[in-house]
Amino acid sequence: MPLNASPFSVYCTCVIALLGLCMGSFLNCLAWRMTHGESVLHGRSHCTSCGHVLGVRDLVPVFSWLSTRGRCRYCGEHVSWRYPATELLCCVIYVSILLRYGLSIEAVELIAFASVLLVLSLTDLDTYIIPNATIITAIGIRCAYIVASAFVGQDPFVLLRDSFVSGLVVGGAVLLLSLVMDRVLGRDSLGGGDVKLLFVAGLYFGWQQCLFLIIVACVMGIVMGMLGQRGRGSSEGEESRLIPFGPAIALACWVCMLCGEQVVGWYVGLF
Repeated sequence: MPLNASPFSVYCTCVIALLGLCMGSFLNCLAWRMTHGESVLHGRSHCTSCGHVLGVRDLVPVFSWLSTRGRCRYCGEHVSWRYPATELLCCVIYVSILLRYGLSIEAVELIAFASVLLVLSLTDLDTYIIPNATIITAIGIRCAYIVASAFVGQDPFVLLRDSFVSGLVVGGAVLLLSLVMDRVLGRDSLGGGDVKLLFVAGLYFGWQQCLFLIIVACVMGIVMGMLGQRGRGSSEGEESRLIPFGPAIALACWVCMLCGEQVVGWYVGLF
């Protein structure tokens, strides 16, 4: 169901924006717990510095951070700007997908996938690791969409075949290229988690859109690497030279969600 300027569409957009803010807060907490070995199913939210359990007024997305000027209400320690930034980014992602796909199962699938991409981006930034749990969850979301597609007139068997063939083609090609580059450079060129994530991208977007996705991811990876090196200044050490590529792939996936099909269609139309 496409959205327009009707009151109902405005209402849906406001609801999904609020959901995005709340989910951004939850996903940030989820990523932090995954990287710090805490249970993602049990335990209340707490300050990462003093451990004080957070109250309701501490859990309002964006506004709680602004009201305390970016500090913990209990111990006064600085709270990273990444928390409100992630909440706002999640809000923008959710709204953009809704506006692009309307009220549809495609929008539900891609919002769920975008949530996984956000979590793995945060974990990759902190630990240079893309958890296997996020890859498995993304594959599960795609499988659920394939099953649900039967109820909207699509052939789930054809969709399943095309998705996994594309995933294997993209993942296999990237893995082969990575092995060759490892041999040429004498060091790791691409992490195993990045290869798995590109396989997942193949499941969602097909090999043609993934060519565009990889180009976008490489450009974003270069930009993020330059900004990261500038932020670190003259720091030395092996870790200072590492560049997490997962966030760049995740951003490229978002770009593909919004305009990948149109870009590929335009390019093919040139011939």
